Amino acid sequence: MCWAVPSVVKKIEGGIAFVDPGDGVERPAVIGIEEGQLQVGDLVMVHAGVIIAKVDLETLKESMEMWKQMARELAASTGEDPEAAEKIIEEEMWRVLKIAEEVRQGRSQALRELA
Repeated sequence: MCWAVPSVVKKIEGGIAFVDPGDGVERPAVIGIEEGQLQVGDLVMVHAGVIIAKVDLETLKESMEMWKQMARELAASTGEDPEAAEKIIEEEMWRVLKIAEEVRQGRSQALRELA
């Protein structure tokens, strides 16, 4: 299993971005996505020192409906309460969106709350 770490882009120098995963320490990361898409302040996912994705808040919001539907279906198939499963997903997604918005506004230490 691979693990990507959410981080905030602090500066960009050529093909390297310096990112903060929420502990206040900037680390170099190779830009593994289209460079023109990346800006200082963006929330990105970093795996093995490479930026593999830019996190888009609108896409996260749109994804919430898909995740809620999957949770309802899984709960129903296992005899659990579909509404309770949907509520859990919705609460967690709103928590993640709130943290992402805080990060976008410059509070990268909010990333620690994702752990």
